[in-house]
Amino acid sequence: MTPSIVPSPEATAAAQWWADKLTSGTDDGVTVSATMLRRHFSRAQADRFAVALVALIDDRFSAEMRNPAQTLPMTVECDYRLDPLLADAAWRAGLLVNMWDLPMRTYMCIDPGRVTVSERYGAPKEAVWVA
Repeated sequence: MTPSIVPSPEATAAAQWWADKLTSGTDDGVTVSATMLRRHFSRAQADRFAVALVALIDDRFSAEMRNPAQTLPMTVECDYRLDPLLADAAWRAGLLVNMWDLPMRTYMCIDPGRVTVSERYGAPKEAVWVA
């Protein structure tokens, strides 16, 4: 039996935030054409996406935090393209997710003990999770 590895709370919070946007994302500030292109995903699909994304974020976050010279936060974004982590998680979950399915111009910063996000253009950073 292999021991289970518990992902960091930062990775879990970040992945859950993005997964929630697949099922409940708002259309505030999005043009009509973009709204029509947005797909709606089931909770089960979003959960599969979250499982894949938490593993990808945790692997990258852990590797970056092992480097003592690392001073910048890890970022995940959706701005006219999906961040490679989001695209990879969607592929691993068997989903076809594009930039219209998540809030555009959204930037997430993952620091040890803190996850913040600026959702949509010009929005202030808001804490998603704080230790």
